[in-house]
Amino acid sequence: MKDQFILLYDQFFDDVYRYILYKVGKKWDADDLVSEVFRKAFVRQSSLRQDSNEKAWLMTIARNTVIDYYRKKKNVIYSDQVEDYMEHEVFSANDDLEDHLDCVKNSLSFMPEEDREIINMRYFADMKYRDIGQVLGKTEQAIRTRMFRLTKKMGVLVTKCLEGVKERG
Repeated sequence: MKDQFILLYDQFFDDVYRYILYKVGKKWDADDLVSEVFRKAFVRQSSLRQDSNEKAWLMTIARNTVIDYYRKKKNVIYSDQVEDYMEHEVFSANDDLEDHLDCVKNSLSFMPEEDREIINMRYFADMKYRDIGQVLGKTEQAIRTRMFRLTKKMGVLVTKCLEGVKERG
């Protein structure tokens, strides 16, 4: 059982970490929350059925842990404002990349929370449509359709934003 958990940890640590870091925006908080997710997973490991999707199960624990984190910290800024507190020095060398990232973040801020959650799970946690559907209680096809529409919408919003940046620059 211990070996099985170690395999689960090794296989999904990076996905869980990226997901949580995106949601909370601070490395040290993300470190604590990831530890908590895997602690909960270890304790609840016996509840995981043999035929269950391990990644969806683990990402559900991660999602609920982040929700609990924000409930406990009433004075914490919520996800649509997290970007203001994230560290940006990694991208500061390339102004074009920084403009693109700013436009992506601005575009995401116009999306409903569930849409941002789907984008986060797909691109930051590297989850499959089927897994996202399991976490959110939706069908795989519903998630595929939603993701297709979100991608088109993001493309339009980012393009408009970049056009505005060029006009100002």
